Amino acid sequence: TMERRLSGIKSAYIDNNIEFIEPLHLVTTSGFSTAQSELAIGQYFSQTAPEDYPTAILAGGEFMSAGAINALKNMGMSVPADISVMSMDGFSISAIHGIELTSLQVPCSELGEEAINLLQQRILRPESSYRTQLLQGKLAVKESVKPASAYKNNTAIDHRLYD
Repeated sequence: TMERRLSGIKSAYIDNNIEFIEPLHLVTTSGFSTAQSELAIGQYFSQTAPEDYPTAILAGGEFMSAGAINALKNMGMSVPADISVMSMDGFSISAIHGIELTSLQVPCSELGEEAINLLQQRILRPESSYRTQLLQGKLAVKESVKPASAYKNNTAIDHRLYD
């Protein structure tokens, strides 16, 4: 699913006529821990010119979001005033440094239910064909993200020009 998430992010860049530059737009870690994320984000910002700083960080999970927020705070930056932070998941941590975390909530209960249904179908009809099931997450907008229009260097294209 992480590959599909990244593919969707890259598609969003393309859809908005923005070039996806991997060293500039993607920070990776070997795991999902707060410490790894804090270190990776700190290194990213130490090697990135301030004019190339992102306006937002989408972390792979809540603990990674916590690490990103820690790194930003250590650099004297504020969330969301300077940089917005958003997470995938959004169930364990209600607030980081007093900031309610915006997240794309993965439908864990529904995933479990569908897995049981698929397993039951496989047991009852082992000869049936395999299928995949894709469930949609839910965006929970909280305090860690500010509107794109609030950033002074917003370069998003106004699609109303083409209506």
